[in-house]
Amino acid sequence: MLAQAAKLWPLFALMQPLAGAVFALDGILIGASDTAYLMWSMLAASTLFIPIAALSLALGWGIVGVWIGLDVLIAARLVLLAARFAGRRWAVVGYA
Repeated sequence: MLAQAAKLWPLFALMQPLAGAVFALDGILIGASDTAYLMWSMLAASTLFIPIAALSLALGWGIVGVWIGLDVLIAARLVLLAARFAGRRWAVVGYA
């Protein structure tokens, strides 16, 4: 059990700053009512996670493979949300 935890720790540590940025951007875009973009970007990021999770099962990567997939998911979400934030299409003044 401890050996598995030791393998997961670097993946968990890598995810933390990325996830913090993703969750902050989530909050900004939710506040701007840009939830349709959030939905589509999550679906796009999931197209990376799902095959990695399936490969993890098929190839016996175990929990380490699943966490690699989660790191890829968070990284993809960060790229997609940062691109949306930089583009400023979400910033609509006076939108209710």
